[in-house]
Amino acid sequence: MPNNDQQHWNHRYLAGEFGFREPDPFVMEAHKNYLQPLLPVASAGLDLAGGAGHHAIWLAQQGWRMVLADWSESALAIAREKAAALPADNTLETVQGAALDVLTRFQEQERRFGFVLVSFFLDRAVLPLLPRVLAPGGLLLYRTYTVDNERLGNPRGPRNPEYLLRSQELLEVYRDMKILHYNETVANKGVAELIAQRIGS
Repeated sequence: MPNNDQQHWNHRYLAGEFGFREPDPFVMEAHKNYLQPLLPVASAGLDLAGGAGHHAIWLAQQGWRMVLADWSESALAIAREKAAALPADNTLETVQGAALDVLTRFQEQERRFGFVLVSFFLDRAVLPLLPRVLAPGGLLLYRTYTVDNERLGNPRGPRNPEYLLRSQELLEVYRDMKILHYNETVANKGVAELIAQRIGS
């Protein structure tokens, strides 16, 4: 990713464009209905391209050992400041880098997670690597815009097809995983939601 892109995102975070927010209902429901019932207590989780950490910090508050990875140094600085208020046993580790580089590094280190969360981020080179950093039985939580987003009248989200999922694209990419939840239209928006479990060793 070009350095000017990193500076662009740093500027947006420093300008306060992305204030700290409550987690999406998707994340809260996934925590209640899938993470808690299916994973060991205090499993490690990775929030990839997680920005200033509104999801990662909330998940750490619920007892998960969270790693927040993002390209923007400014976003991670904001997250660390917010995470300073967490109790000592609620951990948040931050990792700076492009998503593909972070995943490649974790794979080389044989580092595995109980779950990986990707929310409103798409780099197709990253998609096949996500199951490889999951522990057996681990969960992938993925949510982002689809090509139907503009047609459905949602003013938010990218217009470039490079950053929009095709219909059922996630189902095809993760056909070797156990699909636990899938939806492509959320509140009249073109948004795909997937929760899938890694099977096998």
